[in-house]
Amino acid sequence: MVDADSQSPAGSSDDDVSDVAASAKKSEDDGSDFFIVGIGASAGGIEALTELVEHISFDHLALVVVQHLAPEQESYLAPLLSRNATIDVVTVEDGMRVAANCIYVIPPGANLALLQGVLHLMPHSTAPGPAVAIDFFFRSLAEDQGARAVGVVLSGTGADGTLGLKAIKEAGGITMAQDPATAKYDGMPRSALASGVVDFCLGPRALANELMSIGSHPYITERRPPRPKAEVENIAKLVLLIRSVTGNDLTYYKPSTIERRIERRLALHKIERLADYIKFAQSNHDEVRALYKDILISVTSFFRDPAVFDVLKSQVFPRITENNKRTSPPLRIWIPACSTGEEPYSIAIALLEYLDDRAHDYRIQIFATDVDETSVNVARRGIYPQNITLDVSPERLRRFFVKKDADYQICRRVRDMIVFSSHNITKDAPFSRLDLVSCRNLLIYLQPVMQKKVLRILHYSLNPNAYLLLGTSESVGDSPDLFSLVDRKNKVYAAKHVPTQTSLDVGFGTILREPPLSNQPTSGARPILNIAALADRKVLDTYGPPGVVINENLEILHFRGRTGSFFEPAPGAASLNILRLARPELQPDIRRTIHQAIKENARVSTPSKITEDGKIRSLMVEAIPIVEPETKSKCIIVSFCDVIEREVRAVEAEAAAAPVATHAQEARLQDVERELTVTREYLQSIVEELESANEELKSSNEELQSSNEELQSTNEELETSKEELQSANEELTTVNDELQTRMLEQQLTNDDLHNVLNSVDSILVITGLDMRIRRFTYAAEKHFNLLPGDVGRSVSHLNPFLGGLKLDAVGAEVIETLVPFNREVQASDQRWYIVRVTPYKTLEHSITGVVISLNDIDVRHRALQLGQDVAEYAGTFLDVIGHALLIIDGKTKVVWANRNFYPIFRLEPDRVIGKSFAELPVGPWSTKRLQEFLEGALVTGGAFRDVHISYPFGDELKSVRVSGSRMPPMNGDTGLILLSFEDGP
Repeated sequence: MVDADSQSPAGSSDDDVSDVAASAKKSEDDGSDFFIVGIGASAGGIEALTELVEHISFDHLALVVVQHLAPEQESYLAPLLSRNATIDVVTVEDGMRVAANCIYVIPPGANLALLQGVLHLMPHSTAPGPAVAIDFFFRSLAEDQGARAVGVVLSGTGADGTLGLKAIKEAGGITMAQDPATAKYDGMPRSALASGVVDFCLGPRALANELMSIGSHPYITERRPPRPKAEVENIAKLVLLIRSVTGNDLTYYKPSTIERRIERRLALHKIERLADYIKFAQSNHDEVRALYKDILISVTSFFRDPAVFDVLKSQVFPRITENNKRTSPPLRIWIPACSTGEEPYSIAIALLEYLDDRAHDYRIQIFATDVDETSVNVARRGIYPQNITLDVSPERLRRFFVKKDADYQICRRVRDMIVFSSHNITKDAPFSRLDLVSCRNLLIYLQPVMQKKVLRILHYSLNPNAYLLLGTSESVGDSPDLFSLVDRKNKVYAAKHVPTQTSLDVGFGTILREPPLSNQPTSGARPILNIAALADRKVLDTYGPPGVVINENLEILHFRGRTGSFFEPAPGAASLNILRLARPELQPDIRRTIHQAIKENARVSTPSKITEDGKIRSLMVEAIPIVEPETKSKCIIVSFCDVIEREVRAVEAEAAAAPVATHAQEARLQDVERELTVTREYLQSIVEELESANEELKSSNEELQSSNEELQSTNEELETSKEELQSANEELTTVNDELQTRMLEQQLTNDDLHNVLNSVDSILVITGLDMRIRRFTYAAEKHFNLLPGDVGRSVSHLNPFLGGLKLDAVGAEVIETLVPFNREVQASDQRWYIVRVTPYKTLEHSITGVVISLNDIDVRHRALQLGQDVAEYAGTFLDVIGHALLIIDGKTKVVWANRNFYPIFRLEPDRVIGKSFAELPVGPWSTKRLQEFLEGALVTGGAFRDVHISYPFGDELKSVRVSGSRMPPMNGDTGLILLSFEDGP
């Protein structure tokens, strides 16, 4: 990295840098508005960038150019752009604030980040892999500028910039890419377009015009007047239009999210008025779908928030696997709103990393769903650009991904764990009996009433004590009775045991209302009471002390006996909290007793007094912890017992024996001390509660809504069965959808394989580990006389054809050693073949059999043998002749030449033997006359002598006498001719 103090940036002077700093300071002082455009370019990007800069007006914008540069190479981009730009072009220095009407160029050997409008140089990654400098800056730009961010991808190879554009679009910004037809290298633009996040695909000059047009729109300038009531109604019309086109209802999405995405679409189409946009959308359903897709965009990446996955592996996975080990059901995980699949794949990988060698001991079912069918299809494919190296470690890439061309594909082991399906959590029946639900960053887009509904659905789906994972800005809000907090920082919750919930109200089209304030469980079937039970109840009602049953939140669940003497409703909103209903003089004793009973988990009694009809009534307040048998939730019985009469008489007698004055003083003193003790304990409990409340308030600053209303949590058995049936049906539908998709893929693969095997002219046989035939080509079928019924037979069935070669033994050895087998074999048809046996490897690099191939080399083998025989014969009898001799076969291919042939015609052996006359340099054999004599000799078997042939030899014309005759047959070849070449007359 260049030291800013020792060297000025390329293409700029110290005066330039000071001018930029002054411009930035002026922009801050006068409050002028401008937006920042990030431009990513690589190979061929200089030409496109130069054309863009020439045709753009820099009013109210700044360009930050990120180009792939070698760390050790000096960059000349800044001076090159300065030739065509009318504004300052500077190389970025660390801590430089972005100013309007400037172009900033990244220096070599660094990554670039933006924080509050200030550029920071970050260390360049030295890890092997593709360059990702553009993605790095685009992500930073999206986080810093939000909806005002603009990203442009120009010419270049690879996929850098794709993930960055996605981050910009998720933040509400504008994304652009150069038209691949105008790009010198179209790799980066095509990758961006394939991701589906590009708003504009244009040439450099058109991109410049689009930037100038968008820069004046209120969406970018953020100069929007307050929205009138009529526009609020227009937004509702758009929501209805989306529902009619897509079938999904966005009524309970947060209005701010919908409004922001609508304003973005207005900016893209240069429409100022919302009413005009509604007219445009009504006549263009593609625009409605595009708006709907914009609203659904969610932030997603591999291993987002790494600390969350550390908590999963340290706290959540150990507990759910331990529970699974005892009961042996499948591990079931649900990821609603899975987007393009990064989240479910990340959880699956984290689970496999935790289980390690124990993974095969568990049955794992992961359901990943989303309302966007396009995103689900992308997730099913499991193919992601190479830019994921920003989020996935090299070790995980090696273990869980397969390199496929320029992309990475999830390995089959991880892919088979997950079932992807289109599913609307607010509309469709939920899954059930789940151990973990990861619902991150969905609730933040929903209104409070829909948040409550979704949380009820998720609680219904989870097993007791199973886990819910939410986003960092989410919480269970108004449903603390459904979930208990496990990890406050990473938002991990556990499902509580609560009574059966009422109907989940699955499906849209009905108005969601707040649940009524009712603490009485839904009446179910009336139990049949026998005589003993009636008697027990009567005795309890007659002699049992009055009291109440409360839950952990101090809400009264049940009244026992006549409690009117101890409770009186407090003014204000109706409440069943025992401390709000109790009479004021009883409240300190009740609070103290309950607090101590909860703390010690034991029965606690506290003396107390109330004034009734002008008389003091002595009581014992008792608190007894119990566990509700159905839900296993903790409750407390609070009862009020009168002090036994003889104890009262003893106290009165003792008091009568003492002097009246002393009795009154001591009684007063005891009352004061008791009240002081109670007050101190009460104040201490108040302090502790306040401290606890403060902790809760700190963690609730990000929560949008909070209340203490209780959800009605019981339901009849029939309703529960209905919901379970709906869940099971939805699960079966989801699995069926996934199976159908896989069957289609499998059918396509089988069709492709069938056509390949039928069209390939090679002899191929595929076997399994048991050396039984699985598949064979059409050529193998004809050669080995195989029938479809031979599938499943041992490969030893082919041994007789191959001269007794034991293919079963050879295949077993190849599987064991992984070393391919090659051998030349003369088959039973007297032809020669090369037999090759290689291991059959799957995409997961496992061996499941062998591939046996046969290559026919009979012609080559016989030609080689013939050449050897001819050479041996001729070398013995003809090599002593002094003039040039050649032996050719029936195709005029040279089989042998004597030693005198080569110097006479100035040729080398490797340019003669095995070559046909047509391949030899110009000589007497190239003449048409000699070729006619040869054809006659081959046909009639006759001979010719002293044929005079003239041919060009260098710069002169030479003449030779050629004689030829048929040779005796050798190895069955009757087409050999001996040629003699002598100097001409």
